[in-house]
Amino acid sequence: MVFRYGYGFHHGPGVFGWLFLALVIAALALGVVALVRMSRFPGSRSQDRSWPASDPRVDPALTELRIRYARGELSWEEYAQRAVNLGFPVKPGSGPFIDPNQPPPPP
Repeated sequence: MVFRYGYGFHHGPGVFGWLFLALVIAALALGVVALVRMSRFPGSRSQDRSWPASDPRVDPALTELRIRYARGELSWEEYAQRAVNLGFPVKPGSGPFIDPNQPPPPP
């Protein structure tokens, strides 16, 4: 009696079988990595990493006004008047801390 092996088309898993096995192993590895990262860093979930919403207390017009004053485009009086117009209270006599035209105070 002669035994012959390899009848038909079943000579092993073939190319698609190996590709499927590689995909399953990659998916399992990614799952393990994701679980480890989530357990080590519980606060770093995807919804927490979204771009922070702008602070509602920050006024873009006042920010631009401060930038223009810092660049030297506005004097203190202009800055104070425009800040008051924007609703930002400026205390009387709370002028700039350093006046470039005045000599520095003695130590």
